[in-house]
Order: sequence, then structure tokens, then C-alpha cells
Amino acid sequence: AEARVFSTTFLGKPCVVKQRFKKKYRHPVLDEKLTRSRLLAECRSLMKARILGVQAPTVLFVDKSSASIFMERIEGKSLKEVLKSISKEEEEEKGSKTDDGLPTTTTTTTQSKTTVRTTAAASGSPAHHRAIKYGREIGLIVSKLHDGNITHGDLTTSNFLVHAKTDSVYIIDFGLSKTQIVGEEDVGVDLYVLERSLIAAHKSEGEKVWRECLKTWKETCRKSAEAFKRYEEVRARGRKRSMVG
Repeated sequence: AEARVFSTTFLGKPCVVKQRFKKKYRHPVLDEKLTRSRLLAECRSLMKARILGVQAPTVLFVDKSSASIFMERIEGKSLKEVLKSISKEEEEEKGSKTDDGLPTTTTTTTQSKTTVRTTAAASGSPAHHRAIKYGREIGLIVSKLHDGNITHGDLTTSNFLVHAKTDSVYIIDFGLSKTQIVGEEDVGVDLYVLERSLIAAHKSEGEKVWRECLKTWKETCRKSAEAFKRYEEVRARGRKRSMVG
């Protein structure tokens, strides 16, 4: 709805281009002003996020004439896809339990195969540990943004990428971000959108990620005390709306 996104190369390097197109339902002069303003705002947010130490795509080039941002291409999958695969892994782990009710892990060496049994309570499954890890990383990303006076505006699992090689989380798509006059309401809405995206779409995995994410955010964000109260207010309003319809 907002822009075209496609892969290409820039100076021989793989990149992603986000190109805002003209909205015919808007007056041409107004459309040009809004497009230019939002293009520059997104670039500012991306660059500021990088300065804050947030893992986000590097801006390589901005073409104002075509309203395009050329960004570093992050090789990996969306968090949405990864959490679905984790859910599948956990289902398979449950199905592969031994007769005594304990999951079996098989380790292969050059000489022989060794089967090791561990209880989930003792060590937890690899899928569970990955979900917890992603929750911590997301909580830290959001904390840095909020402390840096940035709200993302669209914290969904489609806007987090898991790097294919490092397995670390990156955040993308700052098209709805805000960097000026960011208040507690904006922070509260950011958190509520993230919570709904995780829990509504990913059930048990989403809840694990969200719990760890919120815990990390509260521990590291300087604005957490007042902002958390506002988040709870926003959450209460959201629940009320869903009940009334």
C-alpha cells in the first residue's frame, strides 16, 4: 500500500530498494510534499537507529526524484517465518519422545552415534532457547529505539528479520516511525502492537518471545517506568474495543 520493494544491486553490492509511488487519490502537490517528507523521515530514523546501536539496514543511497531508498540487503527470513518453523520443531520434538516420556537427542561423531536423553525441565529444547534468545534481542532493540526517542510505529513479526548466518535479529521498515515529539502514548502503542503481533499470530512461541522481550525492555529502557503504565492503559483500551466490537 505504501511502496514497491524489490532487490537489485548498488555499486556491485546486493541491496533492497523501497520506492514510494504516486497516490492518484491525492492532489499532486500534496502527494509530492507528503512523499518527500516521509522519505526523508524514514531515512533519518534508519540512520539514527544505526547510531543508537540497533541492527537495521544501512542506507546506501537516496534518490529523491524517484522517491527511493537503497538499503543494505539482509540475508535471512522474517521473524514470522522463523517462529512458525520453531513451532513446527517443537511439535516434532514432542512427537519424538521416548517410551519413558523423555525427549531423545542424537549426537553424531566420526566414530559412533551417541544418544543422550535430557529432560525439558533440565535444559529446555533448542527451539525454546531460540525463542527466548529472539525475545531478548527484540526487547533490547525496542529499548534502544525508545531511549533514543524513536517509535517504530509497526512492530510486527514481519518487520523483524533473522540473519541467515548470525541468527541475530534485525529491524526493518521505518515507514511509520516517529522521531519528533515522541511521548509515552507512542511508546505504549509500540509495545501493544508488538504484543498483539506476537501473541495473536504465534500462540505459545509468541508468548515466550513476548515475555522475554518485555522483561528485557523493562530492565534496559530508561523510560520504562512511566511508559509501562501507559502501555497498560493502551492495552486495556484495546481489550475493551475487542470486547465491544
